Amino acid sequence: MQQPSDNWKRIRRAALERAQRTAITPLTPLYTIYASVCVCYLVGFLRFQFFDISAGPDWITAMQLLVVVISGALVPVLTGSVLTLHVTRLRLDQLVEE
Repeated sequence: MQQPSDNWKRIRRAALERAQRTAITPLTPLYTIYASVCVCYLVGFLRFQFFDISAGPDWITAMQLLVVVISGALVPVLTGSVLTLHVTRLRLDQLVEE
């Protein structure tokens, strides 16, 4: 079996790099969003778990609770997205290095 030509290697590498630029690079802010959502959920969880809210409910507490609930709902969804993005990025990097 013959080795691939240099032209084929260059075309393959260019195609993989283009796929990485168009599919992976635009989604990299997802890591920051995921980290922010996790921190927001953790801080809110700790606040409502360990601090007493005996002063009575007000609109600030209600808004904080709403943000924590939304963050809690986004954590599992974003976890799957971030893991898929990470595995895809690793696989494309591995293919480019071959």
